[in-house]
Parts: sequence; structure tokens; C-alpha cells
Amino acid sequence: MLRYATVLLLCCCLLGQYAVAEPVKGEKGPQPQPAQQGQAAPSDGGLSLSVTGGTRRLRDNVRAHLSPLPTNPAERASFLFTYQDKAQEALQALGYYQGTLNPTIERKEGNWSLSLELEPGEPMRYQFVTVLLEGEARQDPAFINKLNNLKIQPGDVLNHGDYESLKTSLITLGLIRGYFDGEMVQNRLELDRDNNIANLVLLYDSGRRYGLGEVTFWASELNPDVLESMVPFEPGTPYHSDEIGKLTNSLFSSGYFQDVKVLPHPEQAEDGLVPVEVGIAPPPRHSLQLGFGFATDTQFRISTIWRTPVVNRYGHSQETRGELSQVNPKLSFDYRIPLSHPLNDQLQFQALVGREEFGDIDSNQYQAQIGRKQVSENGWTRSLYLRALLEDWSQDTLDRRAHYAMPGISFTHTRRAGPPLDPRTGFRQTYQFEHGDSALGSSQRITRFRAQLRAVFTPYRKHRIASRLDFGVNVINDDELVDLAPSLRFFAGGDQSIRGFGYQTLGPTRTVEDDDGNQTTISVGGRYLLVGSLEYQYYWRDKWRFATFVDSGNAFDINESEAIDVVTSVGVGAHWISPIGPIRLDVGFGVSEPDTPWRIHVTIGAEL
Repeated sequence: MLRYATVLLLCCCLLGQYAVAEPVKGEKGPQPQPAQQGQAAPSDGGLSLSVTGGTRRLRDNVRAHLSPLPTNPAERASFLFTYQDKAQEALQALGYYQGTLNPTIERKEGNWSLSLELEPGEPMRYQFVTVLLEGEARQDPAFINKLNNLKIQPGDVLNHGDYESLKTSLITLGLIRGYFDGEMVQNRLELDRDNNIANLVLLYDSGRRYGLGEVTFWASELNPDVLESMVPFEPGTPYHSDEIGKLTNSLFSSGYFQDVKVLPHPEQAEDGLVPVEVGIAPPPRHSLQLGFGFATDTQFRISTIWRTPVVNRYGHSQETRGELSQVNPKLSFDYRIPLSHPLNDQLQFQALVGREEFGDIDSNQYQAQIGRKQVSENGWTRSLYLRALLEDWSQDTLDRRAHYAMPGISFTHTRRAGPPLDPRTGFRQTYQFEHGDSALGSSQRITRFRAQLRAVFTPYRKHRIASRLDFGVNVINDDELVDLAPSLRFFAGGDQSIRGFGYQTLGPTRTVEDDDGNQTTISVGGRYLLVGSLEYQYYWRDKWRFATFVDSGNAFDINESEAIDVVTSVGVGAHWISPIGPIRLDVGFGVSEPDTPWRIHVTIGAEL
């Protein structure tokens, strides 16, 4: 009976296309009515739709199957012939084969509306779910794990989308893991509509698992040994698309290439090994980069970087960097020679000339260093080096000079999750040990240790915690401390230390007298360093966050006549997560000091 009513309405619709009512002069013609809540508003000659009953997921699926709605009489006529079948398909796709539709079609002043009331009934559920494997995948841990954790289980409501996803995921997993001959041998979904039950049977025959074969490089002038050192697998390694991704990342990260394309060829496999072809494009011979920056510690800064990513066919590279600022201008040179791996094992030659302010001391530094940097499989970076340092400075109205030859070792490890410029969680740790001795050419005998820890975590979506800890110690004779170069002493204060105070202005002080007899207290740095910080951040917009913090600690000496002077500051800040990294505006107040000094700090860059 319902079908006949639909046909009758369709005939009226078709006839109505040729009957155009002229409005009486001075009166308004029929006006489209705004859609009611839950309806789609019709255009002139179209139709509005309202769906009620059932779950929200069922209603949304029905609307999706009936979209787009008709916008003219001809489309409306076709829609009224097919909407019931499409709505039933929407219910059945989610396992409701016993559902009924209660439609109501109305026409008011030329506006058509269709109201569907859903009575979904009981859903169809799986009675048996059988997924079988043939071939080498039967012994593959990844496939075994997938079968042990199927998203479809007996008793679940039938969902055709989940069923199709399961089939696709088995085939996709096979391709990812090198089962290029895999196929779905059996693919049955048996439906018993009378008893409202479904049975699923899938049989995936993976065939053999292929291995990775030889890697061929095209259009590269680099020595073959350098190229092969960047291949993360040996021929015969079981195929996995992750290995292809690792190779791509290794080549890009080396800086040797402007473009990289890695193409495995399963169709050319021989003896079960898939050859891999790599097409690469060389980078520009030289590149020059100009940059501008600002931070409260270093003021305005202009930097230039000259890079030569490939000096010769052996993969040597160089980077020359110049920075001009009011506080610490410097010029540095870094020359890298790949050893066993261009990224993970390098011989480095470095040189630096610069000037830096340490409290009230201006220091000129001349430095050269040779070392070996290695990155382990677990992400730790180890550097073994020999550093030569010549430093000039003025202190106590006297010009001083010291020189050092210090072997050292450092370890660094960083892990993070989330966007690199604003990670949700992460932990960075750096440890450095150096030793200088007169027998090696140093002005004093000194042993140094420095540890720097940085951590961030986000316990809740809008709430973030950032913390850091800096610790340092110099082992040196008391009578030689005054002659220690400023860059080897410890100072506190500044953007990355204790906010509310100037850059490297905190630490042990000394009273000096100038030529006119005036006495001045200056900061001369300490033997030890201990500074900690805890900061709470709240995201009040996606790219904006409010911060409040406390910083505490100092650089100090330990002796019987002086107590440790612990300096503490508190403050607030506003941070904008910009495309180049967080830009932080913080205001710190030195609450531990009698006059409560305060200072504005502007910094750019992530905490890790």
C-alpha cells in the first residue's frame, strides 16, 4: 500500500511541474519556509528531510545514504522512487535487517518534506567468526597477533564496514610485510535473516614472504661505500615497508640529497628477493642562509650560515656560522667526515672565535676541537673529543689569560611525542665530563662535570608541565679558582636559568676598587651550579597558552665563611605557538631579594 502511495505522489509531482501559479498582483507568492530543527532546508522545487527514531549513528547513516537531497522537481521524483531502498541499505549496513520505515510526505505551499521514523528492530549478530591463514603468515607474529585481537567477535552486531575493513587490513598487512602473492581464497558472509544471525568465514593465503634485495643508486657522485652505509638492512632481510621508510629518512637526513625516491620492485623479484631502486637528486653545491632573532639574553641577533653539504665524493661536509649580537658575537666552523655512517658516526673538526659576557666580565674565546660523534641504536649520542681553549678577560682591573687542553666525553638523549615545536611529552638529558691538566698543556688542573635535564608532559589536554634542572661542579684548587677562565665557571640568571635576573649575573661576587678608589661589587662566577625550574602552562586557545613558573638556585662556592645564597623567582607568561616555534613572553620577579627585582624575558624555541 505504501508503494502505491509513493507512485501516486510521484504522479502529482510530475504533473505539478507544468502548473505554475501566478501570484495575485500586490500579493506575495509562496515563500520557502525555514527548516525545522533536525531537517535539511529545501531549495526551490526540492525536498527537506527529517529522520527520527533509532540511534544517532543509524540516523546519520540514513541521512548519508539519502544525500544529496533533490533540488528540483525532476530530482525529487527520482528520489521518491528510491529513498526507501536506500534507507533500508543504510540500516542493513549497520546490521539492522528487521528495521521498518514510517515515512510521512507533506506538501505545504509548494514545499515538500519527508519525515522518516525509524524502527530498527533487533540487530543481526555474529554467531561464528572464522579467520584462517595459509602460507608463511601462519608463523608470522604480526598475523598471529592480529588474529588474537580481531575487532569482530561472536556476539557482535554485524557491521558491513567493519567486515570490509577486516578483509582490507589482512591484505594490507600482507603487502606491508612482503607477502606479495597473498590473496583472499575464501570470503563469505552468510546471513540468516530468519534467525537474525551472521557467520563470517575468511581464508587468507599469504604465500611466501619476500626479502629485501640489493639496493641500486642512480645519479649520485658519492662513493658507493658512503651510500651503502646508509642502507639500514642487509640483503635477505625479511621485507617490511618500515625498512623502506628508514632508508628514505636516512638518505634525506644526511643532507647529501635534495630529493630522494625509493622504489621497491616486487615484480622483479628473483629468488624471493625484492630489488630496491633509489633515485636521488644532488643538493645545491653551496647554500647561504640569513636569519634574524631576538632574545632578552642575547638581544637582537643577525646570523648567517654557509653550508657545503657535499665537499667531495667521500661525503665530507662543512658549515660556517656567523652570529652578530651585542652580547655574544661569534664565528664558528664545523667540518664533518663520515666514518661508518654519515649521520651516526662522524669525525668532527670545529673552531670558534667569540666574545661573551659573564656577569661583569667580558671574555674573548678562541677554541678548536676534534672529536668523534656516534649515535647508538637506542638514540643516545656520544661524543669523545679533545678541546683546546684560549681565553682572555679582565678581572680586578687586571688583564688575564688562560689556556687549556681538555679531553672530554658527553652523552645526550632526547625523546618526545607530539609536534616537534610543541611536544606533548618529552625528556632531554645531557651529561658532560672534561678534564684539564698542566701535563696536557692547561693553565690549571681542573675536572668539570655538567648535567642538564629538560622534561615536559601533558597530563590533560589543556594542561602542560615543563621542568628543568641544571647541575655543575668544578674540581679545582682554591688558590687557582681566581685564575679559572670565565667560560669554565658557572653563572646563573637569564631566560634559560633564573628569570627575573639578567643574563649570567648571579653567582659569587667580589668587591673591587677602581683607580679612583671607588668600590664595586661584581659577579665572578662559582665552582658549583644548581638551578631548577617548574612551570605550569594552560592552553586557553589552540595556539596560545598562559604560564606561571618558579625558578630557584644559584651558582655558588662552598666554604665555611659563606652560606649558599639561594635565589628564587616567580612569574607569569604568555606563549604563542608560532610556525617557527613557541614565542614566549615571561615576566619574572626575584622574590628572594629585598628589592624584588623584575625582568621581562622574550625567547623563541621549544623547551626540548
